[in-house]
Amino acid sequence: MARTIAYARVSARDQNPQLQLDALDARGYNAIFHEKMSGGRDDRPEFKRALAEVAEGDTFLFWKSDRFGRSAAHVLTVVKDLRARGVKIVSLTESFDLETKEGRFMFAVLAAAAEYELELRAERQAEGIAAAKRRETEGRMLPGKKRMGRPRVLGPAERAALRDLVADGTSVTEAARTLKIGRSTAYAALSLEGNGPR
Repeated sequence: MARTIAYARVSARDQNPQLQLDALDARGYNAIFHEKMSGGRDDRPEFKRALAEVAEGDTFLFWKSDRFGRSAAHVLTVVKDLRARGVKIVSLTESFDLETKEGRFMFAVLAAAAEYELELRAERQAEGIAAAKRRETEGRMLPGKKRMGRPRVLGPAERAALRDLVADGTSVTEAARTLKIGRSTAYAALSLEGNGPR
């Protein structure tokens, strides 16, 4: 007897799968597999289980094409494999018929658009991190932002200047402020972490 196997996925940023689950529930299915992780990952265990579960005559049901695969090429490979196995593929929110070449073309276009958006988002994120690092290097972080990455390591000249200031009676806090370094960095450099501020 033919069955309907449903699959739902949300990324970490989506958080809540309920919209997809409600829509799939309303459509009806025999079994459902869902998970929370990026579509760009290879190791989606529930997706693999769903694909392994469907058999000839079954329907593979999902909410939208961007939930389906990690790249346009991957999507098309999976679609081709499912069709070769005699599995019908249904998207709830997109009104194309994957039994037709026009439907498969539209599906490929949407999958490519989803892949493009994913790459664009990753590129913007990388640019944001690079810009923050440049601001940090130039000493002009955005208001309210702290330093990124590991604590700064002082060079020999800075350590010597710090030691001289402290030896002359300047407090570690004031010396750190003068040298434009963090108080904890100054204490770490002087190995004074356990001795308290001066």
